[in-house]
Amino acid sequence: MYPVLFQIGSFRLDSYDVLWLTALSLAIVWSLRRLQLYNVDEDEARRVISWTFLAMLLGAAAFKPIWKFRVFAANPSLILTQGGLSEVGAVAGAFLAASFLCWRNKKISFQSLCDVAAPPAMLAIAVGRWGCFLNGCCVGIVSTFPLAVHFPRDPAGVLRHPTQLYYSALAVLFMTVLLVVERRLMKRGYVGQKSHHAVVAPLALLLYTLMRFSIYWLRQSDGEPETGLSFSAWVLLTGLPFEIFWLIHSVRWRKNNPAIS
Repeated sequence: MYPVLFQIGSFRLDSYDVLWLTALSLAIVWSLRRLQLYNVDEDEARRVISWTFLAMLLGAAAFKPIWKFRVFAANPSLILTQGGLSEVGAVAGAFLAASFLCWRNKKISFQSLCDVAAPPAMLAIAVGRWGCFLNGCCVGIVSTFPLAVHFPRDPAGVLRHPTQLYYSALAVLFMTVLLVVERRLMKRGYVGQKSHHAVVAPLALLLYTLMRFSIYWLRQSDGEPETGLSFSAWVLLTGLPFEIFWLIHSVRWRKNNPAIS
């Protein structure tokens, strides 16, 4: 674990960087290929996706400094050494940026774009979490569970839940669920409608929230077991009512507006 794949001087490229870059690249490429499925203008969508990608990285980097503002304000250099990246921050940053950009650009349907990106986002998590596993971050609590593993930073004999792999496995499962739901919507003629009400995207957000909280209490944060809700957890709980409302509203709209096959 923790393999350094490439290093020149102080610059190093390890498996964490490679796997997350690969995961994001796969998600972007797959999203671009899915644009036609939802009748999204490719040229306009590429611009939105480019800016959304930058917002995603900013959101990922900003969450921990926001949550521990006083600590990082007292010593800004910690942002470079202990800032880390937040998956929830990345999702929040991308979602807010996409909603704003689509509001400004009426040629792009925000709901269609969200449905386009939902399965690729799950793929990114499934691949990227292996980078966390090899890096030894986001580790689980000490356990004697049969799937528990030893991480090199721990003393000999200490085993932990490989929570990173739990995330990856659930992401694959939920991606499959999203694709099955999408296929059924396609058969009924809902996918690609001009007046599109997203179902795949709010379902993906609900499944993502389920994923995080089902594993949350097995996580260990900053060297100590989780004893309360983190900033990311509060953000997920805050967004939960919106996700439920979005999904119910979309399902009801579809029932009242049968698709034309």
